[in-house]
Amino acid sequence: MLFDNWLNDDSKIILFDGGMGTEIFKRGIKLGKLPDLLNIEEPQVISEIHKAYYDAGSNMVQTNTFGSSYLNLQNYKLEDRINEINEKAIENIRVSCPNGALVVGDIGPSGHYRPPVGKITPEEWFQSYVKQVEILEKGVDLWHVETISDIEEMKATLEAIKKVSSKPIISSMTYKKTKRGFFTIMGDSLEKCITIQESYKVSVIGSNCTLGSFDMIDLLKDMKKITSLPISIKPNAGKPRLDLGGQTHYDQSIEEFADHIHKMIDLGVKIVGGCCGTSPKTIYEIKKIIKSISRS
Repeated sequence: MLFDNWLNDDSKIILFDGGMGTEIFKRGIKLGKLPDLLNIEEPQVISEIHKAYYDAGSNMVQTNTFGSSYLNLQNYKLEDRINEINEKAIENIRVSCPNGALVVGDIGPSGHYRPPVGKITPEEWFQSYVKQVEILEKGVDLWHVETISDIEEMKATLEAIKKVSSKPIISSMTYKKTKRGFFTIMGDSLEKCITIQESYKVSVIGSNCTLGSFDMIDLLKDMKKITSLPISIKPNAGKPRLDLGGQTHYDQSIEEFADHIHKMIDLGVKIVGGCCGTSPKTIYEIKKIIKSISRS
């Protein structure tokens, strides 16, 4: 498979995409509305965003299905449209994907927590993700489980994917930086998370969101000490800022972000991209860095 070939090519830096939510918000979607619903309501907008990332140089782009698990759709009273939303997501990205590029099935958090924070059970997580994976399986080349802040939810997600699919998995947790190191908001340490992720035979260990590119450099250094698996990094473009209208903005310059990505490439990261606040322009700048490295 092409993705496996990329992983096994030591000279290949795989370029992922950037933020989807922030690109959608730029196009006027109202706060509080599920971005994934645009797969149905504004398919041309979603396809346009996918194409912009492929055109900017992304080797692979992910489906607009971050919030399309059964449990998360329940939060918006949209669970009865799970098939339609996920199937349209596949259609929207496939029309934009050029030859030689890949489609990544995006799986995000459910929005539900286990006790004592919430009431969800591992079996409910598992069944919710199985429903989504079964729909996406036929249209994706690999999986990206992202922005997971509870290793128990990651375990349920990986079990769901493994039940349905044999395709490669990028398993990406989200961490906060503390004086004691990097931890999830549920208190899971970086070492604990990586050890469990490795036990599920994932292809790539990753981290995305929460942290900006500067802090991700330190996170990557710690990850490299723990795992020998390929690593994926998708930082935010700095810290978010709310304007008077309640809109979120990320003020880090593209040049600084790309410079930090360059440092991470020098440290041995395998897959690079961006999360909240990044755009096709960000990816284009990273692509230029990758090209300059390959020529040197």
